Amino acid sequence: MPEHLQQAARRRHDQAMARATDALRELSSAGQPVTFASVARKAGLSTDFLYKHGDLRRKIEDLRTTAGHHSAGRDTTPAEQPTTSSAVRALSTQLKEIRSRHHAEMLELRQALAAAHGENLTLRREIAQLRPL
Repeated sequence: MPEHLQQAARRRHDQAMARATDALRELSSAGQPVTFASVARKAGLSTDFLYKHGDLRRKIEDLRTTAGHHSAGRDTTPAEQPTTSSAVRALSTQLKEIRSRHHAEMLELRQALAAAHGENLTLRREIAQLRPL
């Protein structure tokens, strides 16, 4: 297959995966039922696409199970509870980066404040020397 067609197919696939992930996140955060049909409808995809991609399939099954929507004949035990989803991991990583930037900004501001206090003290001393007693 020509390179440009492979790239176009990859882009379509990536966009479909992003739409599916966004739909999962939106349905889950809104407290709406997470099923293959609801995710497919929300993302504008076929349920076949969701079933064929193991990571999406597992996420949907995990969210469906945690939301109390058990698949037919499948009960989960506490040992089968889903692990942290990729959305939670991504948000945790983003939060760590934000905290790191915040810490760096606070350090920079504290240093600037200390320098301003030093300049203020120097100016007060100069003013005191210029005033007649």
